[in-house]
Parts: sequence; structure tokens; C-alpha cells
Amino acid sequence: MKLEEVLNNRKVKLVEYSTEKNWLNQLPNKDWLCILVVNDKPRRYIDEVITKIILKDVGYVCTLGIQAELVHDLVDEEISFRNAEQTYLPNHTIITTWHNNFEDGIWFALFAANSEEFKIEEVVILDMTDGRETQRVKACLEKIKTEESEIE
Repeated sequence: MKLEEVLNNRKVKLVEYSTEKNWLNQLPNKDWLCILVVNDKPRRYIDEVITKIILKDVGYVCTLGIQAELVHDLVDEEISFRNAEQTYLPNHTIITTWHNNFEDGIWFALFAANSEEFKIEEVVILDMTDGRETQRVKACLEKIKTEESEIE
């Protein structure tokens, strides 16, 4: 699978997080879902990403990886803090989920995740594992793509 493809009428893009590259300019500004893949990142990097995706009007955040539950909780905490402090939040509710199983989490993001407030047009898989999970993510996407094409 290429790094950009369309599945279930959603553009799917894999972006590798790096402190040395401008990953932020690869993110959309509306109608998008972010899959955060995080295994062992220090909190300061996670906080940076959470802040930046909120400022890019993310609508849905699904977390995967060893730190999935922690990152999910951090996203929820940041949303609650911003709500209490009346600092910037998008005009829509940001929905968050965490998944232990990579394939289930990616499938959920592509086919089950929905919002009544906006239409998810793009799914960005933001890999914060320094590329260690890239092949696993690509393999999951390819398997899902194959399975879905067999159903049609």
C-alpha cells in the first residue's frame, strides 16, 4: 500500500512524526481523524502532538501502541483543560478512543468512527514510533484493504 490511498471514501495518509521534519504541514485543517501510534515517547513530545492536532481541528483521535491508553487519557485531559480554561477548541466535539489491537483500531478508524457534527474525509496515521511500527501499520492497512475488496 502507498502512503496515501482512499479506503471507505476516506483519504488515508501515513505521517511519520519527527522532531527533525515538518510533520505538521502534512496534517489537514478540518474533517479528519488522527490515529496516534505511540510506544515509548516522552510526555513532552506527546503533549506537543496533542496540542498541535487540536489546533488543526482534529475531530476524532484513536490511539494505538504500547502507550495507547495513556495517550488517550492525555488527549482527554487536554480537551478538559481547554474547555475549563476556555482556550481554543474546535467547534465540534473531539471524540477519543484507544485500541489494544492494531488491526481493530485501524479498521475502526476507517469504517466505524463517525461524528454527527462533521464528515470524516481524511484519516491520518501519525506514527510516533520512529518508524518501528510503519511496516505493521502498512500490513494492517493492506490486510483490511484486501478483506474489504473481497466483501464487495
